[in-house]
Amino acid sequence: MDSIETKPSMESTRPEKIDLASAAESQAGLKDAEPVELTPPKRLVDTIMVGNGKLAGDVGFDPLQLADTSKALAWYREAEVKHARLAMLAAVGWPVAEELNGPLSALLGQESFLVGGRAPSLVNGGLDQVSVVYWLLTVGIAVAAESSYLDKQLNVDKSTDYVPGMIGLDPLNMDGPSTRTAEIWLGRIAMIAVTIYAAEELATQAPIIQDTPFLFQPIWTLGGVSQAVNEASTLVNPALGIKETLVDPLMQ
Repeated sequence: MDSIETKPSMESTRPEKIDLASAAESQAGLKDAEPVELTPPKRLVDTIMVGNGKLAGDVGFDPLQLADTSKALAWYREAEVKHARLAMLAAVGWPVAEELNGPLSALLGQESFLVGGRAPSLVNGGLDQVSVVYWLLTVGIAVAAESSYLDKQLNVDKSTDYVPGMIGLDPLNMDGPSTRTAEIWLGRIAMIAVTIYAAEELATQAPIIQDTPFLFQPIWTLGGVSQAVNEASTLVNPALGIKETLVDPLMQ
């Protein structure tokens, strides 16, 4: 049977006669056609380049051409993000240690770890005073975190939107372009700050909270500000019947 006759219908768009032989011949070439391979979508880490704006904080700065490929750029960004996060912790922890370690040690009846008022560090010394238990605990936590981090990094085939430095920790659901940009820039500033801390204490042999008190003390306790407020208060207090200055009670 080479054809089939159909009854025409006003509601049907089928032809009155179907030529089965012609239909079969039209499909014959499909048997020999090669299958079409679907190209998987490119991963983000394979498309990043210095200056193309796909990474937060990208300003196109790479004068030594170290990150001249996507793979190299991803590797350097991983390292930069790690150092940035550690530097932000250090930038806060360094002056806080110099400010609070002495009083807390005295309160607990323990010997202070400060070296001449300076935080223990490679340039200041004092790291040998820290308990071995602390170092073992710190190294253990770092190894556990790094293992999880590397697992995320090495299995990027499972995620096309993986961004270097992404470890899947976002309890407040704040991840986005603005927070990533803020993180990398604050981290860069923190890396510079910690370097200055170390250089300053090496040069002056004094704690940074002493050399630059305006960074680590309430503004009203600084000499110039304190004097200005007290002078103003001496003009206002008599009219209000107040005998004390404004700043002196705050400094006690």
